[in-house]
Amino acid sequence: MRYNPPGNVKFEILTPELATFASALAVSSFDPNARSTFIDVSPDLSTPYSHQYNFSWEPFAASRWKLQLGYVGSRSHKLLYMWYTNRARPLDGVAQSTATITQRRPDAARFDVRRIINGSRAYFDAGRVTFAIPRWRGLSLDAAYWFSKAIDLGAAYSNTATGEDGRQSISQSESLVHQDMKGPSVFDQAHAFLVRGSFTTPALPSPWGRASRWWGRWDLSLIVLAKTGTPFTVASGSDSPGFGNVDGDNGDRPNLLDPSVLGRSIAHPDTALARLPRAAFAFIRLNETRGNLGANTFRKDGITNLNASLARSWSIGGDRKLALRAESINLFNTPQFAEPGKELTSPNFGAITNTLNDGRAFRFQAKVEF
Repeated sequence: MRYNPPGNVKFEILTPELATFASALAVSSFDPNARSTFIDVSPDLSTPYSHQYNFSWEPFAASRWKLQLGYVGSRSHKLLYMWYTNRARPLDGVAQSTATITQRRPDAARFDVRRIINGSRAYFDAGRVTFAIPRWRGLSLDAAYWFSKAIDLGAAYSNTATGEDGRQSISQSESLVHQDMKGPSVFDQAHAFLVRGSFTTPALPSPWGRASRWWGRWDLSLIVLAKTGTPFTVASGSDSPGFGNVDGDNGDRPNLLDPSVLGRSIAHPDTALARLPRAAFAFIRLNETRGNLGANTFRKDGITNLNASLARSWSIGGDRKLALRAESINLFNTPQFAEPGKELTSPNFGAITNTLNDGRAFRFQAKVEF
């Protein structure tokens, strides 16, 4: 349960008695001197904004086959950030333990003081190569490759500085936030490849008789997408002595012992534990303010997917038509694995236990028009 000053009141009641829930909300029943978590919205809060740039060039503009080179970039400023202040600090003569967190806060009358400010910037740059065949012997094709980089100082352009967004951008301490949080954005995917194509099978020659009517002129379409995985951060998972910096907030990261693991993609359950070994990390020691591991230094599994369809229509007399269509989502049944357990205190650290996409699906359709 939390009590904030009038004008900014938030109540959290765990497992309430539902029959008496409404009567329990009377403000008079709360101690006005109780400690609270205070959310402070900056009085000079500004609207975030971005500068965006793009450029494209077709070196063979007169050709039937198209090649396009492009660039897109943005610089976003004054992004919303929830800054966790009033954290417990080391004090001479006071044990750095969970029991002394309140004593070591600058304002012992409050828990967190969470300040919503224009506290981050973000940068995005991407180069793109596109190749297209508009129509050639029944084939249409376009393929595109992107190489991109998205980084920020703790909060990306989509951050709302509230709820889960606010927790994701929490630094290990309330000082040197930009230095601690600068890294790839949570949606950063360095490489992306997309192919979209369609092909109409040629008509069979007339000696084939009825077979030429039924087996020629099928339309085959496919979409192939491949992208690298998004980043994630390894966290200590505890703020207690021997695990974290005991400042009253989670978000602590461990110290890195084996730099060779940096930048790895943890992409398959069979290799995840070997690629992200617990032995490569160590909890921060007492009186250390932060671990030396950076933010978003590892990546989860990427995306590899192929969707396809096959369709054909026939005239069956007069204005009547018969159309058949078969299509598949995730034709090769390729899984996209979730990120591994990323809290060092968790028994499942480094293990991948879930997938993010659905399995292969087929759909068949027959339609008669008359």
